[in-house]
Amino acid sequence: MVLFTTKYRPKNSDQVFGQQKAVEELKDFITNYKSKKQRAALVYGPIGNGKTSSVYALARELNYDLLEINSSDLRNQDAMKSFLGSALGQQSLFFKPKLILIDEIDNISGVKDRGAIPALVKAIEKSTFPVILTANDPYSSKFKALRKACQMVEFHTLQYRTISHALQWVAQQEGIEYEEKAINSLARQVGGDLRGALIDFQISSSNKSFVFDDLTSLSDRKRTESIMNALSIILKSSSVENALPALDDVALPLNEVFLWLDENMPKEYLDPKSLARAYEHLSRADVFNGRIRRQQHWRFMVYVYNLLTAGISSAKEERNKNFVSYKQTMRLLKIWQAKMRNAKKKEIAEKLALATHTSKKVAIEQIPYFQQIFKNSNSVKLGQELNLDEEEIDWLKSK
Repeated sequence: MVLFTTKYRPKNSDQVFGQQKAVEELKDFITNYKSKKQRAALVYGPIGNGKTSSVYALARELNYDLLEINSSDLRNQDAMKSFLGSALGQQSLFFKPKLILIDEIDNISGVKDRGAIPALVKAIEKSTFPVILTANDPYSSKFKALRKACQMVEFHTLQYRTISHALQWVAQQEGIEYEEKAINSLARQVGGDLRGALIDFQISSSNKSFVFDDLTSLSDRKRTESIMNALSIILKSSSVENALPALDDVALPLNEVFLWLDENMPKEYLDPKSLARAYEHLSRADVFNGRIRRQQHWRFMVYVYNLLTAGISSAKEERNKNFVSYKQTMRLLKIWQAKMRNAKKKEIAEKLALATHTSKKVAIEQIPYFQQIFKNSNSVKLGQELNLDEEEIDWLKSK
């Protein structure tokens, strides 16, 4: 299954929907780069409105060699200097003009990645090639110096009519029968996110039809990618190229993504060998994630996402053709419940330690003995002596 977002990515500037002014401004910056005061362009706007795809379309149209860097790969000053120093200074292999794209600079933290922004600004000032940066919100204080060094190019929120027109055009190319009110409703629902609209449209029109009732399965969420859609792409896709970007816009902590995959992989991968390979990729991703936490080697993040997407997707022998209902793991609830139990245990141990003049560690070890005492004696009087409340007494008696 080839994603509509990939299949119908614009090949030139004329195919970009609804951003003619911004695209012309960006095109002018690239073609007249040497005469521009700023050495980079900062393209900004909401997700899914054509920022990155427009850069790719212009590079292809103008015959530029495009080099893309994701800002999550350049999370510190040394990494930024090392990579950009070579990327901005080297001539293209085939002597074509080069265009540098640094995507999603929102990923750069003002605290943890201190030094990255100044290093980026210095590299841009020395660049002999045009540099394009993308961001959802560039007006954070951490980007103040970067804004001064860049020509600002705004990609506005797409109107629902533009999105509706794009969806109808795709439907015609794919031979999908549709109700116009269904397409218009979806276009309004996505809040200007054409990429999200295309993903939802593809999922809901898999039987070559799209009617208003199909919208009932789509939420009114803000159009960051839903984990349900991402799981479907990773676990159902027959191409690793389709699976690679599946988690790009999932608004979930990475640890929760691990749990979602762990919960739902056995439902899709019924072949033991495929499932074993999938868990091998999942475990290796967890190893790299642990190294990131311990050593702050953020360059490993690309390995984590590659293993979670393309790695797990490539593990299957063949695609499961049956519909699978994905569910959230119950492990988080169980962890929370365990924490609540342990929190109560620790509170009681602190009071026992104070009353018996022992350490908290010793008091925790003595709790099983106190549980037996509370079951077989006057718990009210003993509880008063230990300064325990009714809830803590009930906890000891129930164990």
